[in-house]
Amino acid sequence: MQKKILLMLLDLVSIFIMGFVAFFLVGEVIHYTPLLPLAAMSALYVITLSAFKFYRNRVVDSSLDVVKEASLAFGINTVAYIFVFGYFYGFMSTDVRWILVTASLSFLAVTGIRMAVRMSAEMRGRSQGANLPVAIIYGAGEMGSSMGRMASRGKFSYNVQGYIDDKKALQGEIVLGYPVLGTLDNLDFVLRTHRVDTLIIAISKISPAKIQKAATIAADNDVNLKIVPSLFEGKGRSDVSVRDLDYSDLLGRNLITIEKEPLFDMFQGKTVLVTGAGGSIGSEVCKQLMQYGLSRLVLLDIDETELHDLCLRLLDYEKEWSDNVVPVVCDIKNAGKIHHVFEEYRPDIVFHAAAYKHVPLMELYPEEAILTNICGSFNVFKSAADTGTDRVVVISTDKAVNPTNIMGATKRVVEMMAAEFDAYGKREDGNAAESGSPEAAGFGETGAVSPDDARHTEFCCVRFGNVIGSRGSMLPLFLEEIKAGRPITVTDRNIIRYFMAIPEAVSLVFRAATLARGGEVMVLDMGEPVKIYDFAQKLIDIFGDGRSQIKIIGLRPGEKLYEELLANKDNTIPTENEKIFKAVVNKNAAFNVSYMQEMVEKLPGMSREELVALLRRAVPEYKRRDD
Repeated sequence: MQKKILLMLLDLVSIFIMGFVAFFLVGEVIHYTPLLPLAAMSALYVITLSAFKFYRNRVVDSSLDVVKEASLAFGINTVAYIFVFGYFYGFMSTDVRWILVTASLSFLAVTGIRMAVRMSAEMRGRSQGANLPVAIIYGAGEMGSSMGRMASRGKFSYNVQGYIDDKKALQGEIVLGYPVLGTLDNLDFVLRTHRVDTLIIAISKISPAKIQKAATIAADNDVNLKIVPSLFEGKGRSDVSVRDLDYSDLLGRNLITIEKEPLFDMFQGKTVLVTGAGGSIGSEVCKQLMQYGLSRLVLLDIDETELHDLCLRLLDYEKEWSDNVVPVVCDIKNAGKIHHVFEEYRPDIVFHAAAYKHVPLMELYPEEAILTNICGSFNVFKSAADTGTDRVVVISTDKAVNPTNIMGATKRVVEMMAAEFDAYGKREDGNAAESGSPEAAGFGETGAVSPDDARHTEFCCVRFGNVIGSRGSMLPLFLEEIKAGRPITVTDRNIIRYFMAIPEAVSLVFRAATLARGGEVMVLDMGEPVKIYDFAQKLIDIFGDGRSQIKIIGLRPGEKLYEELLANKDNTIPTENEKIFKAVVNKNAAFNVSYMQEMVEKLPGMSREELVALLRRAVPEYKRRDD
């Protein structure tokens, strides 16, 4: 407030002085002594500037907004003065000329003060940056300009020397005082000429091919590479920041974004339960759900450490949990506990992400995959149906398509279970409507529901491929091997995989859930396949220090050379979203609710061999590589 008052007084004095300067410049006699009119006119100018919120602008941030607001304030006042003085003394009089000269000089004085302060701040900022790492910014657009502006004020951690940009129209131009030095094609020359320490990529939508090219040139010149966080990473941030290049930046395509309105309609004001909340997918589901105005988010996981850490992150480390973010430590194989959780919190929507997913380990311990993925999922589905949950969204996998491993086969069983629960609920809803008995929709005595809760639970599954950077996946392992100077272990030179970044996979899961109508298996377009050997070589080129090489170790137990293409037009149906499809799946006619109930009751007492045999019968398309 004190600064604003001082500025207003400074402007008042400046305008007053400019009036006397104008008096001498006009050089002719006017009809009055200018002292009192000039004082009143100066005060009115300042009052009008204040009315236009002119004094809310920080002086060091002075820009075109300051000029625009000053122009409006001076323009309106000056026109009014001209009409008044012109009416009394004539529009061609010396008095009117004096008004015009006073207004022009006052405008220059008021805006000039602010420009001088800003220039002084920028000069100080640039002098402070002399000892910082020398940087070139790739991209002179909105983000790059923001970084240049921060650097000029001494609020950026780099000494910016200029830009490179691929737009021909910008070549040789000056952007915020920094020159555009060239394009990506002559980046090598720019880095060598200016002795650059860091190259910053400041383009929000840039092709991975350009990132790879910039990364290679930077590595060749021993220059660090930084990048502006993606749209997903930057949520909730108001500042411009940079991070190290990550392997997800080299995915081979731009990240997918989706429309948010259907998601607000689906989630706002709802209670949502997430199983497997502590895992890579589950935690991202929880993170993204926080932006949609939930009534309550229930986090369920068997790992108390991950659950606790997730709660802290979701609540900005201010609390360990709250009434709106509730952690539940629970094993989904515990049917009684699961049912109690559903009874207590009555979720409207469930995201079922809890599962064993590690392919080779589940080949070693098939009983764990079968009991957790199948029996645990049955417990979740049954409790959701019994307590009137609106919708259950099951996180599935591309490995459920023509499975060659235990994990994929168990996930195919889970898909069939979800479809049957949905179909059974629809049938029983019809029977209940005919008989007037709401209990008909329940699954056994413990599943009886009240008339208020009698509603069909919709079940849908969403399949997608590998998520880049998830816990236990190969790509973080590659970076660990590179840092340790060890060979990168690739299972086969020709192995390919489809990849998605975790945030985009989760956002597409949400959108798929809004499109599903119950009983479907939705599949996501994973883009083009990635050849793992070539990708590993790119990582070595960019992140390696000369010690790393690639070592072929052979396919692991249960591993395929090629994953199935999910969005194949021959076995999918398009939806209104071009990245989401409905899968055409084969159904096991014997797979009904009675069969499921009997199977789940028998599984815990079976031997490992009996469990695998039952899994083969349930999923006839399950074929091991050595079959």
